[in-house]
Amino acid sequence: MKDLPTGIGTFSILIENDYIYVDKTKFIHKMAKPGKKYFLSRPRRFGKSLFLSTLKELYKGNKELFKGLYIYDKWDWSKTCPVIHLNMIKASKNNLNGVKESLNNLMDKLAYKNNIKLFGTDPSDKLAEIIEEISLKNNSKVVVLIDEYDKPILDNISDLKLADDIRKELNNFYGVLKDDEFLEFVFVTGVTKFSKTSIFSGLNNLTDISFENEYSNICGYSQKELESYFNEWILNLTKIFSVSQEEILNDIKSCYNGYSYNGYDFLYNPYSILSLFEMKKFDNFWFETGTPSFLMEYMKNNPDIKVLFNPNPIIEGSFPNFELNNLDFKTLLLQTGYLTIKKDISKDKKHSKYLLGIPNKEVNNSLYRTILAFYTKHSINDTESLTEPILNAIITQDEESLNTAFNVILGSTPHQIYDGTNKNINEAFYKGLLFTALFTAGFNIQGEPSSHKGEVDFILKNNDLIANIEVKSNDKNSYEYMIKEAMKQIHEKKYYQPYLNKKVILIAVAIKNREVKCKMEVLSN
Repeated sequence: MKDLPTGIGTFSILIENDYIYVDKTKFIHKMAKPGKKYFLSRPRRFGKSLFLSTLKELYKGNKELFKGLYIYDKWDWSKTCPVIHLNMIKASKNNLNGVKESLNNLMDKLAYKNNIKLFGTDPSDKLAEIIEEISLKNNSKVVVLIDEYDKPILDNISDLKLADDIRKELNNFYGVLKDDEFLEFVFVTGVTKFSKTSIFSGLNNLTDISFENEYSNICGYSQKELESYFNEWILNLTKIFSVSQEEILNDIKSCYNGYSYNGYDFLYNPYSILSLFEMKKFDNFWFETGTPSFLMEYMKNNPDIKVLFNPNPIIEGSFPNFELNNLDFKTLLLQTGYLTIKKDISKDKKHSKYLLGIPNKEVNNSLYRTILAFYTKHSINDTESLTEPILNAIITQDEESLNTAFNVILGSTPHQIYDGTNKNINEAFYKGLLFTALFTAGFNIQGEPSSHKGEVDFILKNNDLIANIEVKSNDKNSYEYMIKEAMKQIHEKKYYQPYLNKKVILIAVAIKNREVKCKMEVLSN
């Protein structure tokens, strides 16, 4: 049984030490043509770095490493190219001068390694010199591989001015790659695609393959790859859990499959799969490696998280470039892996339209707990004790306890969100916060489900119990008025109509000045 390459992103180490390597070289064979430049967006820990490392060894001509792989007898091994491989995590700092200094250090080390004397002082000038000198010294054009190109920007997303200053600095740096004279091939990876960045503009822009059908499986494991490359590890789990192979495959699929970039091909996150086989237990491995800080920072400054309780989010048209002052939360969640394409619902090839959804149980079980922990400043492990009283209060129809439980949630949120500097605090934020709390409490929950008479804020389901919840928030109105209006709306619209065969509870919620009051009614059939 071959060893698992958990945490290893270097192709040569995998091959030389006989770790499992899922062969992705057919994609390289398809794309690796002179003058081509590509961009790939994928979530963290999805295999981007390993793919770049594979490209590096291929262009360096290390033929022995590729024995038995798809590309071995299809590649021209007589031609090699010098490779510049930059990991931009090393350039991520919390100030502009730090980023400039890091870029200069990267360039100085690269020049020293290649015995090049630099004359420029700016990182972009140095990169241009290095590419030209390496090309001339080797009598060959240069391959440039850039991993996590957007890391310095994303790590400073909470400070829009600083993030934009860093983007401008990187704009000049990456602008060097638009000159074809000394470049053989360019491949850039990242999480997001920022507009007004030189590599995505002009005549010689990168080809974005992030959502192209033919490259949908370029990173991640398909079902076929899982069963083929990890068969012995799968059988090992059947013995540990005393279940059949079919049962264990269904469990693995439910927990970790579901990522898609075209709505047809569905993938596993490599890190979760490798961790499952190594740890021999089911857990939220990918999620527990840490939610990207930039996503949390975005939510801090943009607390309207309504998209998270939309049961059927849709994205249309070409996937947008991001502008720092106008980030699209839905697309951000898609590119970071918290949403994925569930189905292609396009009516024709000219107009793309996709249904989005949470990929799998691993993300579903952790996403809302992480958001609730972020907003309430509790640990993820404490969120269950924070929300359990909500579940008990609704099941027992204890209005006073429900009031208390909701107020504990709002009272846990930091005052900075409400300090008057944030203009986005509104009813949508409160709904989003309550949604995450209700979901974490254990309800099967649907946000704003449509009926022929309108939309109620939440429908909660717990066995034979159904709760209709309508939320009102307005600092100018009294609690009594808002509760009366919410309950009146539920009755007039009859949101409960489809559930009259079950026990139905109606809940009106009023929020004002960071405090909650609610009223519960049991619907009489």
